[in-house]
Amino acid sequence: MSNNGKRYDKEFKADIVRLVREEKRSVGSIVTDFGISQQTVRKWTGESKIRENPDKVIIAELQAEIKAKDKKLADHELTIDILKKATAIFAKDNRK
Repeated sequence: MSNNGKRYDKEFKADIVRLVREEKRSVGSIVTDFGISQQTVRKWTGESKIRENPDKVIIAELQAEIKAKDKKLADHELTIDILKKATAIFAKDNRK
């Protein structure tokens, strides 16, 4: 039973996390009972732990910001490389 692409509401996710953390249900039993992948259950429990610790929330936000800035920087560097190559081509054509 695969639920690929299925969206779950916040209440359902919270219930699954509660089963794992408070009732000490195994991830395997939840996978069997609810038809959710192990990866999904582990992701939800990990996200829950992060939200409970304010320091981790700040760190996660900063990491996301750094990742976005790194991507933007890489895009800018690629643009600069392309412009340098284009300039070289046009300079070469103008010499003839």
